Amino acid sequence: MLRTTTLRKVLLIGLLTLLIASQAGTVSAGTNVWTSIGPEGGIIRALAIDSTSPSTLYAGTDGGGVFKSSNGGGAWSASNSGLTNTTVYALAIDPKTPSTLYAGTIGGGVFKSTDSGGAWSTVNTDPFVSALAIDPATPSTLYAGTVLGGVFKSTDSGGVWSAVNNGLTSTNVNALAIDPQNPSTLYAGGTSGGVFKSTNGGVDWSPVNSGLTDTQVFALAIDPQNPSTLYAGTFGGSVFKSTNGGVDWSAVSTDLANTSFLSLAIDPTTTSTLYAGTNGGGVFKSMNGGGNWSALNTGLTNTTVPALAIDDSTTPSTLYAGTLGSGVFAIQQIPALAINYSSGAPGSYFTITGINFPPDDAATIAINGNILGTTVPTDSSGGLIFSLKTSPTAGEGLYRITASVPPSAMTQFTLDAEDDVHPQVGSETVFDVPDGIAYHVVYLPLIVK
Repeated sequence: MLRTTTLRKVLLIGLLTLLIASQAGTVSAGTNVWTSIGPEGGIIRALAIDSTSPSTLYAGTDGGGVFKSSNGGGAWSASNSGLTNTTVYALAIDPKTPSTLYAGTIGGGVFKSTDSGGAWSTVNTDPFVSALAIDPATPSTLYAGTVLGGVFKSTDSGGVWSAVNNGLTSTNVNALAIDPQNPSTLYAGGTSGGVFKSTNGGVDWSPVNSGLTDTQVFALAIDPQNPSTLYAGTFGGSVFKSTNGGVDWSAVSTDLANTSFLSLAIDPTTTSTLYAGTNGGGVFKSMNGGGNWSALNTGLTNTTVPALAIDDSTTPSTLYAGTLGSGVFAIQQIPALAINYSSGAPGSYFTITGINFPPDDAATIAINGNILGTTVPTDSSGGLIFSLKTSPTAGEGLYRITASVPPSAMTQFTLDAEDDVHPQVGSETVFDVPDGIAYHVVYLPLIVK
């Protein structure tokens, strides 16, 4: 039975000091729900975001060529002048000169644009290109993974290409990944043969498959902060993880048995957060480096996802998903709250810590629907800290703690005496609320005066 409990506000601790830069831009993403943003439906095989202007987004389609949006997916236009093949399976943007980009096609090789997609020209005629990667330190060096042809390399921005396949026993290359801190190290994932690694810019390759029980690799993702950690998405049913540069692998999606993975994306600011696009299962999210996964599919009407991309310049970040037949979807996720519990007499405290709310706004804090304050400020990074103390008569019960910022950001936390998850007495335990409409139930015995 729910007991009515009076809680009173006793302290506003202050504001988080971390300053996160925020860029303006039109974002069409839904809040905690996927929103279809175009372009005109269709099969999306590749997505690319201009890191210097993240509201600029490119989509490679199966038959429609390249589409471009300059406002985060709010509006799209075809960018196909000179693109004689419109089956685009790969996109890559020059990180230092983002007006230069490349498109890998099935049947037409690699095309290059030097004016942000305004016009294209052919730079590689190997017909079936399924993956592209650019050296982040020397963008004139790029690699193309092909169907049946292995890996090709250019050191002059696509002018001349040469095959670099020594030791590469699988010539069906679906994915490429470059170590951002040591670009001479790169990885290739193939339809057969698993993962291959080169430490000399593709001159030589060797298989790195210990523990990789499925060798149909369709996606690779490398941790930008710790490049010895990488992930491989396989078509036979698992995401594999290596923490030693591919020397050893272990399956980290055992709770998603028999799921085929087509795409992977790592949150560049919180690299323990990982997303996986699947063949028919939608998108899954892990917040602990693949340890646990949860479905992220509300509003996603097409659950085959060949492409994922993250724009971390927005607050919260925007995740894009390219689907097999329904265009691009976008989502922004309401941040989780953490509640710190400190036991001891007299009194008990709830410390509500929020992140990624709209910056420089005012939040409303409520307990069980009772509003305690409507002017709790968020700082310039979108963070807030708010402390509550129980009354002398407080006891165990159900407490729904809500922090919201107009017009839509809202997060909930529920405490329930029936749940077996509870803090240790005498400690300060942080409960991380799951993503989505953040809602979790824990047992919290309140200490009273």
